[in-house]
Amino acid sequence: MQNNVLSVLFGNGNKAAKSEPNSTNFTYSVAEIARHEGGFDVAGFNLDGSYRILSRKTGQIVDLGAKQLDEATLFAKLGVAYCREHFSVTDPKTKKRSFAADILADKIRHECDAFGLAKPEAVRGPGLYLDGERLVVNYGNAVYDESGAPIDTTPSHSRVYVSGPSIGFEPDTPCATVADIHLLEATFESFGFEQAWGAKASMGWYASAAMGAVLPNSPSLIVTAEKGAGKTTWADLQTALLGQQAVRRDGVPTVAQALNAVQESSKAMICDEFEPLKVSKSQMDKLAEVFNSGFTKAPGKGKFTRVYGGVLRYLNPPAGVAMCGINLPELDDALESRSVRLSLVRKDRAGQPKSPLLNNLNGDLARELGARARRLLVQRQQLLRDARAAVHQMLQDIGHTDRMADTFSPMLAGYIALKHDAMPARHALAALIAEFGLSETKADEKESPSEACLNVLFDRKFVLHAEKDGAKVKSHVRIRDAVRLLAALKGDKAARRPIETQLEMLGVRTIMDTDTGRWTLAVASSQHHLGVRQLFQGTAWARGGWKDALLRLTGSAKGQARIAGDSIKVVFVNLPNSVVLPSYDDEDEQAATVPAAREVGAVRGEWVK
Repeated sequence: MQNNVLSVLFGNGNKAAKSEPNSTNFTYSVAEIARHEGGFDVAGFNLDGSYRILSRKTGQIVDLGAKQLDEATLFAKLGVAYCREHFSVTDPKTKKRSFAADILADKIRHECDAFGLAKPEAVRGPGLYLDGERLVVNYGNAVYDESGAPIDTTPSHSRVYVSGPSIGFEPDTPCATVADIHLLEATFESFGFEQAWGAKASMGWYASAAMGAVLPNSPSLIVTAEKGAGKTTWADLQTALLGQQAVRRDGVPTVAQALNAVQESSKAMICDEFEPLKVSKSQMDKLAEVFNSGFTKAPGKGKFTRVYGGVLRYLNPPAGVAMCGINLPELDDALESRSVRLSLVRKDRAGQPKSPLLNNLNGDLARELGARARRLLVQRQQLLRDARAAVHQMLQDIGHTDRMADTFSPMLAGYIALKHDAMPARHALAALIAEFGLSETKADEKESPSEACLNVLFDRKFVLHAEKDGAKVKSHVRIRDAVRLLAALKGDKAARRPIETQLEMLGVRTIMDTDTGRWTLAVASSQHHLGVRQLFQGTAWARGGWKDALLRLTGSAKGQARIAGDSIKVVFVNLPNSVVLPSYDDEDEQAATVPAAREVGAVRGEWVK
C-alpha cells in the first residue's frame, strides 16, 4: 500500500520518490509494549472520529485528531528514528531524503478505519488478567502467560496492553520457598489478633488481592484496632508485600482518588487511619459503591467512566480493599457483607524477637519476599482457582449464604495456595474451614436492615400533648413508649383514643386482635406520606424504602387501614413482645408508670427532630 501511495503522490519512472528500506535491524519480542525503535500499532477510531494508536515509543494509547497528524506530533508520539527510517522519501531532483508525514498519516487513517471502533474498556495496564482460562500478566512493559510464554501485544478488539510501572516481579523472578512462607506466616502471627485465624486471613487476603483478576471475587478486609495495637505496622507490611500491586492511602479517599490511583491496572487499595465518621455520608456511600464494584468480576462490570480532556476513559475499581482504623464502626451494609472484619489488640512483646520483615519495612526484605510470593501465586494460579471452587462449594453445603461463600472462599484459597503445592485432601479443607469458625452456620448476631428500620421507627420521638391536673402539658416520648402506653390502656378506649389520634397523624396506628390479643402496627406505605417521611428523615429509608424493609419482617403483610380518617395502604407489622410487654429493672419501675386516663387529653401529635 505504501508503494501505491508513493506512486500516486510522485508518479512513476525517474521522477518518482523512492522509500528506502530500513538500514537498522531492530530485534524485539512480541511481548514487549514500548520498544526502543518506536513505531505504532493501530487500535481503531473513537466516536469523535479521532484515530487511536498504540505508541511503541511510549507504550501508551494516543488519540490523534484530524489536525494532529503533522510532522512534529508524529515525531513526538512515534519516535523520530522510526519515522525517518520507515517513511522517508528521496527527492529525484535534489537526491535528499525527507520525512513524508502525509504518507504516514494516510497509513494511520486507512488502518484505523479498517480496524473499527475502539473499545476504551479493552485497555489493560500492568496487572493480572484472564483470557478465557489462561492467566495473562502485564509485567509493566512485557506480557506473558503463567507458563512464561510471550503474548502478542498487537492491539485487538478484546484487549489493548499498555505499559506502566513494573508490578514488582518478572517472569524470571524466583518463587518463594517454604522458609519464606513460614517467615511470612510467623510475622502475621506476631500481631495481636482477637481471632485465632487472623494471621491466616491476613495471608489469604494478601494472596486474593495480588491475584484479584484470577478470582471471581475480591473480598475486602476491615481491620479495627485499639490505639497502639499495630494496625499501621500491619498496613505497612501488606503494602511492602504487594509492592506495585497496591496503593496505600491515609484517611478516607474520595472516589476520584481511588479510581485515579488504580486507573486501567489491577491493584489493591490499603487505607490506614480510615475514619468514615469524619467524612460526609454521601462521600462514604459513593466510595462504598466503588469498593463494592470491585468485589465481583463479570464481563462489563466493575468499570467506571470518566472524561479527561474530552476523552472517555474506563477506570478499574480496586481489586480488594483493606480498611484499617481505630474502633471502626459498622460500615455500609453491602460493604460489610463483602468484607471480613479482624480486630487487633495490644500484645505484650517483651522478650519476643521482632520479625525481620517488620524490622525492614523501609528496606528490601519484605518487598523481595512479597515479589517471590506473588511469583509463586502466579505459578500456582490453577491451584488457587481449584481451591476457591472447592471451598466455596463446601461452605454452601454447610449452609452458608452465597455472599458468605463468595467472601471467605478467596481468602481460604489464597492461604492454601501459599502453603500447599497441590490440592489438600477434603478433610484438610474442612479443618481449615473449622479454624475460621465456618464449620457450622450461626444465628446472625447482626441487626438486619429490616429490624434496624423498625427500631428506628420505634425510637423516633414525638411531642405527646396531655392534660395533667387541669393543665395542658407536653412531653417528648418515643413511638415505642406510646405503643407501650396503648397496650397498658387496652381496656380503656376513651383513654387510648387521644394517643391513637396523635400517632395516626404521623402515619402509624396500633391494632389489637381481640381474639388472640396480638398487637399489630400499621404503617402508611406511601412514600409521599408526610408523617412517616418525617419519622424516617435522615435515614436510609427516608424516600419510601421503609415499605420494602418492613415487608421483609416475619409476619408482615400489605393491606388497607383507616388512619387519621382516611383509608390508605399500609404495611402490617407484628409488634414484638419486647415492645408490648417490656420487662423492667427495679430502677426503671417509676419511669414505666402509666399516666391515668384523665391525664391524656389533647389530640395533637408533633414529630421531634
